Amino acid sequence: MKQKHLLIVLTVLLVGCAYKGQQALETYIDEPETILRDPHFTNYQEASDHLESEYLKKTITYAEYVEKKKELDDKYAKEVHERDSIVAPGQ
Repeated sequence: MKQKHLLIVLTVLLVGCAYKGQQALETYIDEPETILRDPHFTNYQEASDHLESEYLKKTITYAEYVEKKKELDDKYAKEVHERDSIVAPGQ
């Protein structure tokens, strides 16, 4: 009986910690593997793919692509640094 309670508590904690509000909660229920995804990297990857798609469709020039890609990379690096500084302060 205690093991069931412990399992329920751990499940609730996992779902509570994983849900940050960026995606609908139904996404986690329908696709449980999304709990393990890094939301920063997922957002970065989607934005990068969209940017590359714009370049390949010739809606932006190569110079614009490089500039926007650098901005995107810098923003992602800043987010990762901020997150790492929270997780491991003093490093």
